[in-house]
Amino acid sequence: MRVLVLTTWFPDTGNQATAPFNLKHVQAIADDHDVRVVHVRLGGTGAVVSENYGGVPVTRISISPLRPLGYLALARHVWAALKEADVLHTMAFTSAVVAAPIHAFRRTPWVHTEHWSGMADPASVSKLWVALSWLRYILKLPNVVTAVSTAQAKQLSRFARGGRVDVVPNVISVSKEKINRTAPANGVTRLISVGGLVLGKRPLLAVQTLALLRNQGIDASLTWVGDGPLRANMVAAAAAAGVTDHLSVTGWVEPQRVQQELRKADVFFLPTSHETFCVAAAEAVAAGLPAVVTDLPAVRDFLTAENSVLVGNDSAQDFGAGVELALRRFANVSGETIAATIPSAFAPVLVVEEFTRVYARAGALSL
Repeated sequence: MRVLVLTTWFPDTGNQATAPFNLKHVQAIADDHDVRVVHVRLGGTGAVVSENYGGVPVTRISISPLRPLGYLALARHVWAALKEADVLHTMAFTSAVVAAPIHAFRRTPWVHTEHWSGMADPASVSKLWVALSWLRYILKLPNVVTAVSTAQAKQLSRFARGGRVDVVPNVISVSKEKINRTAPANGVTRLISVGGLVLGKRPLLAVQTLALLRNQGIDASLTWVGDGPLRANMVAAAAAAGVTDHLSVTGWVEPQRVQQELRKADVFFLPTSHETFCVAAAEAVAAGLPAVVTDLPAVRDFLTAENSVLVGNDSAQDFGAGVELALRRFANVSGETIAATIPSAFAPVLVVEEFTRVYARAGALSL
């Protein structure tokens, strides 16, 4: 099929950490279908850029309230592209908002994939989003809506057409390299977190947990792979707790570097407050690491007692106890055994099969 992906969330060479899960979905789809991507840069003012990114043709178009005619240029481009497409596939909620006026005049079968956790709880985002949350009913316009987890599908069902949301998970690949987990080097427990330094990931709680573990006699260190507005706060909290020498913040790094950092660690640790899937945890388990993560409905599709400790409360004491339990539970469990717990349904070849079925259900041309 000829698939036009329209998304407001997509990585580029300047920020490879933006929505890598969308790129992996696109690359999986491109294995079986002819895919083109239109990346809408909300608030941008740059010129239209056409390039190949990650093996897929991408056109990047900026639109801004300061330049309302930019939307007309986007509409013309998308309209022309839809003439050559069998299916429109939007990814992330703002993409559906952008696409809706264009789709009203071009009835190409439409599939929407949602990733945003703010869809479930507008109050956790802002007062403005609470006021505008009625926009969620735009999801009744696509022929089919997909979610990345069972929990998210249930949350979105009241906004989707017919109350049905299909689950097509994120792509998680298990490395073909031999996975060797060894005992902590020199008795040091090497924790790793991956994600943005933002409120939802709770990096300050991670620092509190690190300090607690060290105060309890556990020689723990924490590497946080990522960056964000709370970086200075996190560094200050580490200094106040006396753990500066045991905290490393890498900033944003390339995906290959993330894998390298995971292979240096003993336990993946993320005290996140909300997720629709948690790709970072799944990738850590796929790399052979046990995970200590907040007990959220979205992670229960793949985190179990065989590969993780799920923490039901929100204190440093609870997460510290979770880390200690993980160290005991998985002390003699091989990396291969942990990696094997990741469901095969997350493999690219099976993800694209699911999307192919979804496209057919949406009314696109069948193969």
